[in-house]
Parts: sequence; C-alpha cells; structure tokens
Amino acid sequence: MTKRVHVPVATRRAQLVEAAMRVMRRDGAWALTTRAVAKDAEVPLGAVHYAFDSKTSLMRAVYAADIDSAATVLGGALNPGDDPREVLRRAVRRYAASLRLDPQVELVFQELGLMGVRDEELTALSREAVVDYRAEVARFLTQVAADAGQVWDAPVEVLAESLFGSLIGLAQNWLGTRDDALLDDCLEDVADQLARRLSVQ
Repeated sequence: MTKRVHVPVATRRAQLVEAAMRVMRRDGAWALTTRAVAKDAEVPLGAVHYAFDSKTSLMRAVYAADIDSAATVLGGALNPGDDPREVLRRAVRRYAASLRLDPQVELVFQELGLMGVRDEELTALSREAVVDYRAEVARFLTQVAADAGQVWDAPVEVLAESLFGSLIGLAQNWLGTRDDALLDDCLEDVADQLARRLSVQ
C-alpha cells in the first residue's frame, strides 16, 4: 500500500490557490468551484475542504495572494532620495509590465469584482478586498511622501482610492483594446497628475 505523504496545511493552501487561479484563468472566474480546483490540483475534494472551510475562504486566499503581489509591484518602485514623480512613474510602469505579462490574471480579478457586486454571498468579500487593495496603495503613497519629505494635499485614503480606480479602469480598457501606447501615455499622465499633489512641508 502506498503511504500517503503529509503536506503541511500552509503548503496545501498555496497549491490550491495556484490551482484556483489556473481554473479561473482558463475558464473564467464564474467556473471556480472546489471540485474544479481539486481536479486541477489532482487532490481529493476532501483535501480542498480540509484546507479551506468554504469556497469563500479559498477566494479570500486568492485575493490575499494578489494583494501581496500588488504590494510587491508598488514597493519595488520605491527608492528613497529619488524624485517622487519618477517613483510614481516607475510604479505605474511596473504595473503595466505585470498587466502585459499575464493579462488573464487581471481579467480574473475584474470578473471577481463583478461577481462580488452581483452575488450577495460574495459582496462582503469583494468589499473587504477593495479595502485591502486601497490600504496597500495608501501605504505606498504614504512612503512616497515620507521618502521625499513632502506631504499630500488631500487625505492619502482619497488619493489611494483615486489611483486604484484609475489603474483598474485603464486595465479594463486595455484588456479590450490592447493599445499599449495609449495605456502607457495614460499611466504616465496619472503619475504626473498625482506628483503635482505633493508639496514641501
């Protein structure tokens, strides 16, 4: 009899999050079920339910992984001493690069956002994810100002919501047109407009 290899829960959860993303990238966010994830990951359905007590818990982990990725993209643009305009431009360029690298990932999260609006069971999760994304953007903007020794002319939460909304909207338009030049021009404009809202203390 083959001895079953024990997989730590944290490792199994990471594997299942990756499987969930593969399912959604391939078939769309609406196709996500625990059964589909189990099949993709080649594990028993019970293994999915052991790692996550519900599909919502699995989706929360999917969001958390993407939020961590977004934080890495933005954080990689920071460099104390650089002109804040260049830091912001670098951040949006990094965002554009990640978008182009795997457009299906952006499509998945655009679809999940719509599901959160339409599905009452997912409304709270969708709201929670937006708050977490906004918080990461706010942390980035706070650090940009601190590194430059400057201050924003409006509450950072307002600026973070505006920047987050701009990125999502531009990404959605790009998914439809694949107009790289227009995306880059618009993102540069967003960065430049935002930089003007900093002032010396």
